[in-house]
Amino acid sequence: MVFFRKIFILQLVGLVLTYNFTDCDFGKIRKKYQEVIYQALNKYMNGVKSTEFNNYIYCEDPPDCLAKIDLITFYPTHGCTTLAKEIFAIRTNATLTLQCPGYSGTQINNTQAKKKRKKRQVTTNKCREQVSHLMELWRRFSRIS
Repeated sequence: MVFFRKIFILQLVGLVLTYNFTDCDFGKIRKKYQEVIYQALNKYMNGVKSTEFNNYIYCEDPPDCLAKIDLITFYPTHGCTTLAKEIFAIRTNATLTLQCPGYSGTQINNTQAKKKRKKRQVTTNKCREQVSHLMELWRRFSRIS
């Protein structure tokens, strides 16, 4: 478990060097989260309570929260490689691209995303755990931005 935390921290360090999210319009991002991303995250969890997972994930400020949200949403992890194609990820990508100057976004193949929605694969516990972390980060972002 400690090994995975170290890898996660190293990934975060790399992400911080890529984009720092300081110039984003946090108010507009918060509004989009409340209007469209929140519902998509809940639908993905499909009745699974996020409290079933270990939610020891923390962010200091809005840019830190967005960096971690970006990392978990768009960078595959062992046991969960498909989050970037989910509806909440597509909405997150669009929101960050529109509200963060210089954020290049993630290229998502729309054809694959549509096929994914039509024929949904079994969601793994690892993916649900990752989405649980995302929900916690988004809640934290909404409270502090």
